[in-house]
Amino acid sequence: MAGGHHGPTTLIRDPAIDRHFTMRESYEKFFRWTPKTIRHAVGLLIIVPGALTWAAYRFEGKINFEGKKRGDSIFE
Repeated sequence: MAGGHHGPTTLIRDPAIDRHFTMRESYEKFFRWTPKTIRHAVGLLIIVPGALTWAAYRFEGKINFEGKKRGDSIFE
């Protein structure tokens, strides 16, 4: 279909992308638990799901998403 692009010269290797791929393949060799990584893990694995669960229970049955027109309130 596109044609005319045969041969090994069609792909130009970017050294920055190669370094990124190498880093992504070997991150477990260099990863360390630090206070910053612990805060991120706790925030993403405990606080965010907890906040979403709290919001789901807090607003259960109070928001109606069906057939609203412009200007109508979503709270009943």
